[in-house]
Amino acid sequence: MINAIVFDVDDTIYDQQAPFRRAIERIFPDFDMDDINKAYIRYRHYSDTGFPKVVAGEWEMGYFRFHRTNETLKDLGYEPISEEVGRVFQETYEHELANIQMLDEMRLTLDFLKEKGIPVGVITNGPTEHQLKKVKKLGLYDYVPPSHVIVSGATGFQKPQKEIFNLAAKQFGMNPETTLYVGDSYDNDVCGSHNAGWKSMWFNHRGRVSPQGKVRLHDVEIDNFEQLFGAIKVLFDLPDNKYIMDISDKTNPVLELGIASGMMMAAEKMLSAGFDVMKVAEILELSKDEIKMLLLKGYK
Repeated sequence: MINAIVFDVDDTIYDQQAPFRRAIERIFPDFDMDDINKAYIRYRHYSDTGFPKVVAGEWEMGYFRFHRTNETLKDLGYEPISEEVGRVFQETYEHELANIQMLDEMRLTLDFLKEKGIPVGVITNGPTEHQLKKVKKLGLYDYVPPSHVIVSGATGFQKPQKEIFNLAAKQFGMNPETTLYVGDSYDNDVCGSHNAGWKSMWFNHRGRVSPQGKVRLHDVEIDNFEQLFGAIKVLFDLPDNKYIMDISDKTNPVLELGIASGMMMAAEKMLSAGFDVMKVAEILELSKDEIKMLLLKGYK
């Protein structure tokens, strides 16, 4: 059974693409915003591959930050930028990061876990001070004790290295076999937690494609914030908490029901905002039974 849960921070607890998008709009006004998701994914790729060089002392932090922005733009066909432009972009991005907020669906999930008394932790990659500012700004200390927050910059290890997961399990007092790790990065979060013997939920809300030809490593996959609460509620709200994830199962009707309930939450939120039932059904690709349920509830 699952009796504890640990979260990634960036693009899991909050929408990290939002501050990135606003910084791009301000510094690169000619950027085609239709490419923003591609740009963000490339930016995260260069963050994940470049930061180990900072940890190893091969790169200065300033160069790393310039490199990930410059390479992202080049990958999408834009001209290289100067280090000065890269510095201005980084300052703008950090300004936008100072205004991040936890999404309502994540807060709902954490409130539920707190009410149930489920132990919660955080593992995040990045410079210690930078990441801890995010943790504080997001209000995570309302749900997670400081001793249950690990930042890679303070440990000498980083995801996907299994050592940082081993350190977390020991420090948090959690059993890897009964702990679920939730994160958006397949390489850092899914592969890292799997290699350390943890269960994992791939929060694939950016629509990334898992490596072809490889055995599926994650136990659960969800693709939007609305699904998160339903999936977590099923894991921890069954009688006597007897739910066991089995990676060999092709389907799990109970878990699928929980994920679907998250989708219905999204539907009702859109309906309350003025959308009609058929438009919501089209956008969210609801089933006939889900449409019928909304109509029975009185939505038009």
